[in-house]
Amino acid sequence: MSVNTSRRMFTLEQITEGMRDNLGYCLACGAACECCEPDARRYDCEECGEPKVYGAEELLLMGRVNTEDL
Repeated sequence: MSVNTSRRMFTLEQITEGMRDNLGYCLACGAACECCEPDARRYDCEECGEPKVYGAEELLLMGRVNTEDL
C-alpha cells in the first residue's frame, strides 16, 4: 500500500514530547511510536506496519515541524 507522506507535518509540541520521551512518528499514519532512537529512519510502525517511523529529532531536521502557529 503506497501512502502519500509528502505533506505530513507534526506540531512543535509533538516533536518536543518525542524528544523528551524517545518517541518517533509515522509519516504514513501519524502514530507516535515508543522506544525510538532520535535519529531513527524507516522503522516499522506499530499501528499501520509501514516502514515510515522517524525519530523526533530526525523529523525536526527533515523540516517536518509545522511552524505556522509559532
